[in-house]
Amino acid sequence: MVQTPPFTDNVVIFHGIGTPGRRLEPGEDVYWLTRSDFRDVLDQIVAMGPDRPEITFDDGNASDAEIALPELNARGLKATFFVLTNRLGRPGALAERDVAAMAQAGHQIGLHGHSHLDWRRLNQAGRIAEFRTARQTLEALSGSEITKAAAPFGYYDRAVISHLISEGFSALYTSDYGRVRQGNFIRPRNCIEAGLSPEEMTRVLTGKVAPFRKPRRLVGIVRKRLWPVRRIP
Repeated sequence: MVQTPPFTDNVVIFHGIGTPGRRLEPGEDVYWLTRSDFRDVLDQIVAMGPDRPEITFDDGNASDAEIALPELNARGLKATFFVLTNRLGRPGALAERDVAAMAQAGHQIGLHGHSHLDWRRLNQAGRIAEFRTARQTLEALSGSEITKAAAPFGYYDRAVISHLISEGFSALYTSDYGRVRQGNFIRPRNCIEAGLSPEEMTRVLTGKVAPFRKPRRLVGIVRKRLWPVRRIP
C-alpha cells in the first residue's frame, strides 16, 4: 500500500504593508495590510512557537525593506523574499541595496521573475529573461544561490514546473492554499489578506483550508499539475 507523504509545513504569503508607493494592479489592494495589522500577525506567528509557518513575501515592494525587515528582525523571525528584478529601483519597490541588506540579515531571496508575467505564456526568450537572467541578477545582489521560485499570480502548469526543474530550482511556491507535503517540489501557500476575521486568520496561519475553498482548490490543483504540457515555442 502506497503511503501518502505527511504534511510537514505551512507557508504564508505577505505582499504589501502600509501605504503603497506605486499604482497597484487591479484587485491587489486586498493583499495590503496596515502596519498595525502586520505587527499583530507577526506577534501571532511568534506565539505559535515551533508550529509557526514559513514566512514569504511576494512582488518586491519597498515595504519589505522599510517595514517588514525591521519588524521581522525585532522578533527573530526569518523570511524568504520573492523579488521582481524589473521593479528594482522603481518608486514603491525595493532598491538593489535592499536585496543585499535582506540577505545579509539572514533572510532568503527567491525568484518572482523579471516583469510579473504569466509564466505559462512565455516563449524561449521569455523563459531566459524570467528564469535565468533575473536569477543571475538576484544572485549577484544577494551573494547567494537562488533556488526557490514563486509563480506570479499563482499561475503555473506542468511546463512551468519542467522548465524550473531544468534550470536547477529546488522548489516552486504557489498560491494553492493548504499545507506542504514532505519532499514535494510544489509548495502551496496561504495568503494573508486585509480584513480577515480571527477565525480566518487562524486557518491561514495553520494551513487549514476553509471549507468553501476546498472544491475550487482541488479542481485548480488538478488542472495545473496534471493537465498535459502545452508546447511553447
